[in-house]
Amino acid sequence: MAVAVAGLLWWPHHDAASGPTKSAASTDVLGRLAPTGNVHLVAFLATQPDTAATPSRSQAVEITSLLTQYGAKGLTAEIVDESGATASALTNTYYDWQLGNIRLTGDPGRVRASQYQVTNAPTTLLIDDKGTVLARWDSYVLTAQAAQIIAGKLA
Repeated sequence: MAVAVAGLLWWPHHDAASGPTKSAASTDVLGRLAPTGNVHLVAFLATQPDTAATPSRSQAVEITSLLTQYGAKGLTAEIVDESGATASALTNTYYDWQLGNIRLTGDPGRVRASQYQVTNAPTTLLIDDKGTVLARWDSYVLTAQAAQIIAGKLA
């Protein structure tokens, strides 16, 4: 069950073995409930329309790859929707794109985008726990480009 709170969406993280779980810790996310790493990759992507040809969908594959490589070393990943998708569309996108441990967050009113001066998608940021932007890519970023910087920040 998805719950809308103040225009944001919470989707309980679960797997087939444990079934749905709820947490009061977060009310704005699909997937992983809260970042627990040292460095956060935040990608502002237009998830709609959801087609295989969109650069944002391809960028999500790169983000998934980076999380797979560096998640155990302290990297977390989040996708912030820049398309204004409905809660239902975001839920479908989360599963269709197989985001797993990547957070998928709506951004009603573009509050998060404004916070980081994001004007178009895709834009990807590498942020530390204090909110400091360590790296910024204002276009499509390749795994190899981001990996060099991420590896240095996690060392």
